[in-house]
Amino acid sequence: MTVTEEELQRIVAAAVKVALKEIKGEEAVQESASTAKQVEVSQFGKEELDDAMRLMQSNRGKGDEPMVGIFWYNPQQDELFGVRSHRISDYTKANSRSEFGSISCSEMHEDVWKKEYHRQKYKNNGIGPYKGAYEMVPRGRIFYNPDTEVFTIAVGSWITQYPQAVELIVDEFNLRNTTYAIKTAHHWDIGQKWN
Repeated sequence: MTVTEEELQRIVAAAVKVALKEIKGEEAVQESASTAKQVEVSQFGKEELDDAMRLMQSNRGKGDEPMVGIFWYNPQQDELFGVRSHRISDYTKANSRSEFGSISCSEMHEDVWKKEYHRQKYKNNGIGPYKGAYEMVPRGRIFYNPDTEVFTIAVGSWITQYPQAVELIVDEFNLRNTTYAIKTAHHWDIGQKWN
């Protein structure tokens, strides 16, 4: 007797269903069937794939473009974390200069910290850098002024204690070949938050 692959799959599926009924009982089988998620998958068409490849090709080399954004600095590990960065061309193309003359990302430290803190708590067993309050860790923001073409690294006075963080910031936000200024303000001091 010859069995097709499709018939073999039906036989195996039926055998598995019978075995599951015996092991877990009928309710467990119905519950697992109703909670299983189906994922629809389709393939790129030729034109669609060609467009996607051209888009990716057009982005080559843009990873080195200067960026604006936010960050935290971990002095124990001598590293930045929680970085949210955006290429300035994404903002200048959209002509999204603020009424204040400078460009920065829309993410706020407090909001990013809350999201990452909960993700760390529930998906990483609480292991990670998001401990305590967001303002108790050295942090900063990068601004860009299109009129002067100057980037501002805005940090708290903590930077004088950890000057090695400047190189990490410059590298992370691709500021090496730009004009940038490091400016401190009370707002980014450790322990300060929106009042």
